[in-house]
Amino acid sequence: MWAIPKTDITVSGDVVTILSDANMVDIYIKEDSATFSEELSKSFPGSIYKVDISAVVPCDNPDTLKLIAEMEHRCKYLVIYMDGNGAYKLAGTTSVPLRFTAKATTSTGAAGLNHYAITFAGQQLKRAIFIENPFL
Repeated sequence: MWAIPKTDITVSGDVVTILSDANMVDIYIKEDSATFSEELSKSFPGSIYKVDISAVVPCDNPDTLKLIAEMEHRCKYLVIYMDGNGAYKLAGTTSVPLRFTAKATTSTGAAGLNHYAITFAGQQLKRAIFIENPFL
């Protein structure tokens, strides 16, 4: 999963151009921890899609803490991810990026090893789009 500030990306149809990777975050997540949901919601001005991408970033440590703090400060991102079929998708738009949040958790036992539960959430007028591999 990759988080990119809106100023560092352009989108034209299904082609995404990363203008600068200086602020792009390549997020290492726990295997099989990511979820994506996209729900149509009817509202007064019209229909919108509520988007939510959640994942677990394992191992709270000084480097992870620094990265999370930087992401919380910037807060708004477009997110490139691979779906379960290996296709690239883009969530968020340059006009309405997704909002980043993180929650540190830990408990006893193997299932409760320290980690960050991260979320990118927001609303957009269209569903997340399929895109060509932006890293070629």
